[in-house]
Amino acid sequence: MTLEGKCAVITGSSRGIGRGIALALAARGCNIAVNYVRKRAEAEETAAAIEATGAKAVVVKANVGKEDDVRRLVDTAAAALGGVDIFVGNAASGVLKPVMEIDAKAWDWSMHINARSILLGAQAAAPYMQRNGWGRILSITSMGSRRVFPDYSAVGVSKAAIEAVTRYLAVELA
Repeated sequence: MTLEGKCAVITGSSRGIGRGIALALAARGCNIAVNYVRKRAEAEETAAAIEATGAKAVVVKANVGKEDDVRRLVDTAAAALGGVDIFVGNAASGVLKPVMEIDAKAWDWSMHINARSILLGAQAAAPYMQRNGWGRILSITSMGSRRVFPDYSAVGVSKAAIEAVTRYLAVELA
């Protein structure tokens, strides 16, 4: 499978795992939308590294826990790069506390940034993929979705939700 000329939106791609995914896809000819929420300089550095491979890059600030931001991220990528073929839900955050100490705000934060962002991103990106007749939606999770780790309940549950929504997307979009 060639990725030459495909376009990918990768949430949380200015650093860490997201940056690694972005650079790996760019090395295979994929154009990349680099997403960040706080550190534009890191996103610009990632975009420069992508462009050094010969791929195109666009930098988009978006809080993936917010529906309007996710839609704007995907639509901006499509306009700048010529479509969206790949959506990678990588952005992650969460509150690390014992389950009995988590308040609703911390719970919602973890669920919105982690699980809800996958749903919103897929809903925004899938129509582009369907028009192209090709697409991939990838979700990054963790062992915390299946194993109990101290103080990881909000994040672990959100990661399990990611895995569940990804399975539903796979069946419904097949």
